[in-house]
Amino acid sequence: MPHTTVVFVHGFISTPKCWDLFVERLSSDPEVPGESYSFVRYAYPTEFLEWNPAKRIPSIRECGNNLGTFLGAIGNSDQLILVGHSMGGLVVQSFLAQKIQQHRGVDLAKIRSVVLFATPNRGSMILSNLRSIFSIIRSNPQEEDLKVLNGEIASIGEIIERSILGAREIREDSCPIPFRVFWGGQDNVVPEASARGSFVEASCLQAGHSEIIQCDPKKPNDERYFAIKDAILNPIGHPSIYEIDLLEVNIAVSPVLPETTFVLSDLETPLQIHTDNVALRMMRVIFSPQNRCRIQFDETYRSDDGYVELLGLTEPNQALPETQSEYYSAGKKFTYLFTPDRGDSFTMKLRIYNGFGEGRRKWHNHMKPNARYKLIRLTLNLKDYHDAGFEIFPEPSLYFHTQNVMDHKLCSARMFESPQAHLPSQDPWLRSWELSSVKGGVLDLIWDLKPKAV
Repeated sequence: MPHTTVVFVHGFISTPKCWDLFVERLSSDPEVPGESYSFVRYAYPTEFLEWNPAKRIPSIRECGNNLGTFLGAIGNSDQLILVGHSMGGLVVQSFLAQKIQQHRGVDLAKIRSVVLFATPNRGSMILSNLRSIFSIIRSNPQEEDLKVLNGEIASIGEIIERSILGAREIREDSCPIPFRVFWGGQDNVVPEASARGSFVEASCLQAGHSEIIQCDPKKPNDERYFAIKDAILNPIGHPSIYEIDLLEVNIAVSPVLPETTFVLSDLETPLQIHTDNVALRMMRVIFSPQNRCRIQFDETYRSDDGYVELLGLTEPNQALPETQSEYYSAGKKFTYLFTPDRGDSFTMKLRIYNGFGEGRRKWHNHMKPNARYKLIRLTLNLKDYHDAGFEIFPEPSLYFHTQNVMDHKLCSARMFESPQAHLPSQDPWLRSWELSSVKGGVLDLIWDLKPKAV
């Protein structure tokens, strides 16, 4: 389980203490394990008026830049969730926009999601007269930024919409990060239209502007606490990133007599196959209820030395005829294309002839770089080899490589590091592995067999 740091950013003329009720309750919640989550508060200067002539109030842009420095000092986290209240949400967005403007979008890769409470994405009119009176005495750049139709905030919003919400991949000038926003049903400071801005995942909480980030410790189902807890434990998905609860792959390999002949009848020209091994491969992918990515998803299996036979699909194949013809013409490669929705499950079953013979007993898979896999479960079943008088040598080993070079030649030359631990099992011929919280990378499963000595 990766370690997540949740960073709370307060609003205009507020302090980090405004988050105390949330943080205290999250820290004591058994469903939010302390070994997986930590909570920090970012503080920045904010006043109606700075009376000291030797000091000034920093702008939202400056506060956003300093937030970047603050986040850079958080070194033990695999991912970050940024939570902003009121103007704090603009500080967060200013930080993101500045990274994009500096062509440093890759610096944002650790940010899992952003959560906004009552943020004036379109400005706020309430208290503007009072803020203006103080501004006559002395300029307040934060007050200027909070005004409706402020140019700086509009520019930040355009960058967020184009290069964060509309991003397709992590690059210098873009980074896909999902936003989840809340507005107060009794908020007379930031109206719904301003809080929603251009964000799709927006919800109402029945609270005023300050009360929206307060929670009642005596109410276990306080909707404000439930909202922040759910946003942390179940981050919303991005339209360009698949959210996958489970990828399950089962491979069962069996020996057959060398003189056995199989006929692959699905092909345009039926093919006779002679082999000493046959495998059944089942792949199942379950998408999260938080998935928002509707881009077509493809699962491809190719066998360089063997042949592939389709046994079943849960949904019709959306692959183009020319792609499907790769299978029907040669039987070497099968591609399953489908369009996922929230909570959907897809299964593909294949039979593989001559795919795992001597010197070729391995399974290799490139994980999608634009997918987050909550759990990957892989099972290798070699029981039929036990019954046929073989022994395992060496033990099956699963390797996970975080760097996905998308080049099979480079993959074949890679040095293998420490193998993943398999799940406890009493049967050495049936091995299973589980990996949690995977994004990208490459999996290599390697094993070998030999006849028992007589």
